[in-house]
Order: sequence, then C-alpha cells, then structure tokens
Amino acid sequence: MLEPDYLVCLECDTPTYVFEWSGGVVLEASCPACGNDDPSLFCTEDELEEMSAGTDEEADEDDVE
Repeated sequence: MLEPDYLVCLECDTPTYVFEWSGGVVLEASCPACGNDDPSLFCTEDELEEMSAGTDEEADEDDVE
C-alpha cells in the first residue's frame, strides 16, 4: 500500500498530515485538533469509508425490523 497523503483521527475526525507510515501501518501520528497520538486511533480515508459502509449496512438492517 502506498503512503497516504493524510490520516483521519478517529477521536475527532480531523485529518492530520503529521505521521510516520511504514509497511502499510501507522507507526506514529499526532492530531493537531485533539492531541491524540495513539497510532491505533488513526486510519486512511479508504479505511474510514469501509468502516462507514459497514455501519450504514447495520443501520439498514435495523430499519427492516
């Protein structure tokens, strides 16, 4: 996977350009808005879209009942 231009903080949904990326994983990152620096709480835009798609599907299932 190529290095992304930015990551999204999962704490506050703010993009950050201050991160270290290696082998397809976030090694270090820092959110300028909330100060989050836990690499596991950042994702790429594509990963965020995948997570949102899963949430939308679950919401659609709940509407069926």
